[in-house]
Amino acid sequence: MAESEAQFSKLGFTKAFFFPALSIFLIPAVTLPFFLYAQSDLDEKMRESVLSDIRNDKSMDVQERVEATQYFKENAFSTLILEEQFAAQLDPTLVYYYASFRWMLRLAVGCIASGIAVLLLGSIGIWLSSFSPQLQYRCLAAGWTGLRVYASLLTVAQGLMLVALSFWVTALLFNVYILKLIFIVAFIAICAAFIVIRAIFARQNLDFSIEGLVLNKDSSPELWSALGKICEKVGTAAPDQVVAGIDDNFFVTEMPVTVGEKTYQGRTLFISLSLLKHLQEDEANAVLAHEMAHFSGNDTFYTVKTAPLMSRYDQYLHELAQEAITRPVFYFMLCFRGLFEWARGKVSRDREFRADRIAMESTSSQAVVGALLRITAYSHYRGAIEKELFDQEEKIESANISERIEKGFPEFASSFLADSSAAMKKTSHPFDSHPPLAQRLAAVGVELESNDSRELLARCGDGVWHSRINAADELEQEQWAEHEKRFREYHEETLPYRFLPETDEERAIVEKAFPPLEFHGKDGLLLIDCEKINYAKWSQPLPLSEFAGGNLHENSRLQLSYERHGSVDSLWLPLASFGTEQQEVLNAIARYKDRHATAVQYQEYRKNEAAHEASD
Repeated sequence: MAESEAQFSKLGFTKAFFFPALSIFLIPAVTLPFFLYAQSDLDEKMRESVLSDIRNDKSMDVQERVEATQYFKENAFSTLILEEQFAAQLDPTLVYYYASFRWMLRLAVGCIASGIAVLLLGSIGIWLSSFSPQLQYRCLAAGWTGLRVYASLLTVAQGLMLVALSFWVTALLFNVYILKLIFIVAFIAICAAFIVIRAIFARQNLDFSIEGLVLNKDSSPELWSALGKICEKVGTAAPDQVVAGIDDNFFVTEMPVTVGEKTYQGRTLFISLSLLKHLQEDEANAVLAHEMAHFSGNDTFYTVKTAPLMSRYDQYLHELAQEAITRPVFYFMLCFRGLFEWARGKVSRDREFRADRIAMESTSSQAVVGALLRITAYSHYRGAIEKELFDQEEKIESANISERIEKGFPEFASSFLADSSAAMKKTSHPFDSHPPLAQRLAAVGVELESNDSRELLARCGDGVWHSRINAADELEQEQWAEHEKRFREYHEETLPYRFLPETDEERAIVEKAFPPLEFHGKDGLLLIDCEKINYAKWSQPLPLSEFAGGNLHENSRLQLSYERHGSVDSLWLPLASFGTEQQEVLNAIARYKDRHATAVQYQEYRKNEAAHEASD
């Protein structure tokens, strides 16, 4: 990575993760100076009161008065009150005030000190986890346990500080306390603690489904035989099952995988039928040797151990992010998640380089380079084809994705290296991050833009491994047919969210999913369509382009705010007049407003994309 890019990454991480994480220090940072001031202020008031009593005490001689005055000038009440005998002579309310100040100061200092300690210890753990999968798992296990306990204690402590502040700020500065404010803050603090603790026990989904077909040894003996020879070269056992699909990658895992309605345990190898067709035999050998090398290095073993922990962590973050009151804890935890992702990426890249090296030793550098180039080019080309189709703003009758790729890929592959961004392209993977193409080629001693690279891409695949799978063409076409069907269905579902209708065709697409609605109320008719809301009592319709938001008031009166010609105004809708359809009216207004807002965002995105393409 270039120096400027590295600096940008550090700056981006600091802005996105580190600075927000510091928000956990905000409440302690406010609490500490405030209660130092409160304690000092009370000390001063008590000193003045005692000194006044000493001056007015006629029973004291001059020497006693001087000694007593000197004593209370040199010793603050907040210090003296720590002595039981001294405290026993004072008003219990005063003792309680000082005790409250002391505990708030202790909590504030404790939160700040523990936050700094956790940041330091967490950073050390992240640094250690960047060395190996074993250390990564151990640091993640320890860190997840420690961080969730710390987050829970921190939330409770900050809740107590907020409640104390809600009383003492007004009491000290304005000589009054607001009971309602205290109850509201206490309720918020309890909710925050509940959310943080509940998030620890949130259910998680660890199911990993694969689209494809399991190839058993009886149906594809030639495949299994060739795969066994590769495993012998690499020095690892064969996988327990092989799944053939049409994704644009190869991968291995030891996580339980679901294929169809059955879940498989043990080692799983996923192979891409579509890619095998475009690979030379030696290139496919290199790819499979690379994947088997992950088994030999126990890479997948530690992925299985870390995946559940990461899933729990991510679920925890998801729960915390839902509420504003837990946002500081969310940002703090997110910072460590971002740091761990950096460590995980470093270990993952090291594992990829190791697997590439083993693949090269088992086959040849030319085979590894050819495979990397062809797989990366294929993935990029397939993504471009699907994006081009998905961007079409009309119903797709026939996607023909596989046919388009088959016809266009050979020509695209030969010119792939002309793309200035090719060096930074990465192959896709469901579990790990891969280094950019240029780095992987450099690791095996080949320059990206060399004549050898261009010659390798100019070759067409021989499909030898594809032919080793029984009925491979039929299996592939069945999966492509299902994929293209889902692609068309999802594309059609998104079309209504793209248009601010300007033509009859666009309006027909939108109104198929969002037809004009009528609600008959006691006071008149309400009409809602994809462009406006109109009520019989209004002087004119409310265009959705001007609609700013709604607010439900007493007596089921809905206030609809809108902005027109730079000024903000409102229209009122008496929901009560719609009887049992009140909720349906609210839902319809929300749905049609959201659709319009999404279409506005999409149109802005397309405009920016077109401007970017024009500038290129």
